[in-house]
Amino acid sequence: MRPHPMPALFALASALLACGGPLAMIPGGALRGDVVETPVTDWSFAQDRFVDLEVRPSDPYSVELNYTVRDGRLYIDPAEGRRWLAFIREDPHVRVRFDGKIYAATAVRVEDPAETTGMDPSRIIYRLDGTAPAR
Repeated sequence: MRPHPMPALFALASALLACGGPLAMIPGGALRGDVVETPVTDWSFAQDRFVDLEVRPSDPYSVELNYTVRDGRLYIDPAEGRRWLAFIREDPHVRVRFDGKIYAATAVRVEDPAETTGMDPSRIIYRLDGTAPAR
């Protein structure tokens, strides 16, 4: 007799709800944490292995991804075809979470080769500029 899948599904759903955002490779909804009211001008403090990124403020969708901080600026490099990239193109207002703290930002596409030197030229590069949280 095979075990019933409901307990495993319930555990997965509970884990997703408890984390207040994405869980590894599984997208989530709105990020939960302490909202930082001050706009960020230097992201050098970001030391987490991954960043949680929330897009589409009207119906939050969040993912966990790699990032780069260079000269105090925060960069992400989404691959074409990612659902969350389409949401950024529709509305560049995003939120990111580092160490339980949530920061508002605006995703700005970077096309200046001087700013992307050393980054993979085949990738789309966005800089996340810190902004004040929406009211």
